[in-house]
Amino acid sequence: MSVQFSTPLMDAKNFPPAVVKAQPALSFTDSSLWHKTAQLDDVTTFSRARYALVAAALCLKRVGQNNTVLIPAYHCPALVEPFIYAGYDIKFYSQLPDLSTNIADFSRLLTPEVSHVVAVRYFGFSQNTDALMLAASAGGKIVIEDNAHSLTHFWRTCIHKPSAVSACVSSIPKTLGTLDGGVLYLPGQKINMPTAVSVATELRALMSGSMPVKASAKLSTELRYFRPDMQKTDCLRISRWLLLHSNYAAISRQRRANYQYLAQLLQQSNAGQPLYPTLAEYDDPYVLPFVLNDIKWFARLREKGIQVLRWEEIAESGCGVSADLKNLLVQLPCHQGLNQVQLNKIAAVLI
Repeated sequence: MSVQFSTPLMDAKNFPPAVVKAQPALSFTDSSLWHKTAQLDDVTTFSRARYALVAAALCLKRVGQNNTVLIPAYHCPALVEPFIYAGYDIKFYSQLPDLSTNIADFSRLLTPEVSHVVAVRYFGFSQNTDALMLAASAGGKIVIEDNAHSLTHFWRTCIHKPSAVSACVSSIPKTLGTLDGGVLYLPGQKINMPTAVSVATELRALMSGSMPVKASAKLSTELRYFRPDMQKTDCLRISRWLLLHSNYAAISRQRRANYQYLAQLLQQSNAGQPLYPTLAEYDDPYVLPFVLNDIKWFARLREKGIQVLRWEEIAESGCGVSADLKNLLVQLPCHQGLNQVQLNKIAAVLI
């Protein structure tokens, strides 16, 4: 199907600079040489998770056959555009209000035409992703697991090697606050290694706090966020070092503590309610997803300097839940770099 994304609802340029950021700042607090994550032969780094995703899509593409991928209806364009670039036909499957999936309805979509399925663990929560992946695998589909919101979940897949999963991707900045970085687990496939940027380029990026964009790395006319030239670029060396030497247990503990503290404050909110009021054992929250009663609260948060995120650019799919959530589901910061004063500031806007 032809993919048509909705237009953004608001522009960040119309709001004051953020004082409470959505992602942590680059820090070595939770990393050291002693915290060594074993780098597996099947793990490759990229400049961004979207380029890890396109590498998986291209490597797992069936040669000389139709390739149709099922993607969740609630998404950001960075999840969909790699498959557009890779030449897949795209279909969407619906989510329930808690972002889980009705497995019976989903299974009816697993027709012979469908070759691939993308499963997402939204915001570091698992919903019923494992059941969905098992159903897809049992139906003979190639499964790509999106753990962009949690490196902890990504490493768990690398360690346990679930047979239902053919590939898994994650984002380094969303967990560690780096300037760039995506990572791909793709067992049994050979990948051309991305090219590292020069040391001079890396130093300039670290000094300026932003990644330079090559003049040749232009957006495609049909893609909003995908730069084809960037798919061959590796992440910064510091991003890879932090990927391998961070104390994920300590990071997860702090995120969980921040989440629980903020969720407790928001029990008194008149603006809406947390999508997940409590944490399960393996939840590793990237943000606190919060369902607003009225769209006006998003602007109020941004006007107070809180960099709250929202997936506004949803592809047309006929899913009523995703259509509602693009307006009302916001992502409140709860990362490990926040203190209780900042969490109180978030809650004060919504109470």
